[in-house]
Amino acid sequence: MDNADILISDVGAHKMWIARLYRCKLPNTCIISNGFASMGIGVPVAMAAKLVYPQRKVLMITGDTGFMMNSQEIETALRYSIAIVIMIWNDGEYGLIKWHQQRRFGHSNHISLTNPDFVQYAESFGAVGYRVESAVALIATLQQAFSDDAVVVIDVPVDYTENMKLTEKLGKPVRTLKNKKAYYALSN
Repeated sequence: MDNADILISDVGAHKMWIARLYRCKLPNTCIISNGFASMGIGVPVAMAAKLVYPQRKVLMITGDTGFMMNSQEIETALRYSIAIVIMIWNDGEYGLIKWHQQRRFGHSNHISLTNPDFVQYAESFGAVGYRVESAVALIATLQQAFSDDAVVVIDVPVDYTENMKLTEKLGKPVRTLKNKKAYYALSN
């Protein structure tokens, strides 16, 4: 992506990696939902960014769960010819919830889900769908997606086992008290 192109991050485990590793060079070129952190905002926000800056590439990265919360909005993008690329980091789980459960309790529960075939799902709306089977294929698929100049969904299987390694690198949770409620902060 060029410096002026826009990356939108939905909410989920991928958001932590994007916030930590994606380096943007210009203001308002990496939009991440914080505060209320509303899962499912990605597709509508990507559409809005493309409407405001039609000459820029817009890439939205989301998890499988976040995508399914507002995935029907790809129909709106298609109807109005809003060319966005949607990259789904697919782990078949609520990845961020699993991460927090593992960090806090040492195990996770009730976080698995069943996804549709995202390529077929995209194509059922009339969008373009790709599945990336290896890290080597990611860049070429992303370049193709942008050159398609259409609504494109890229299904990328991910393995979030690195999440706990990142947590260990950042520090262990520390319990502090504030207004008689327990808060957790990362120590250095």
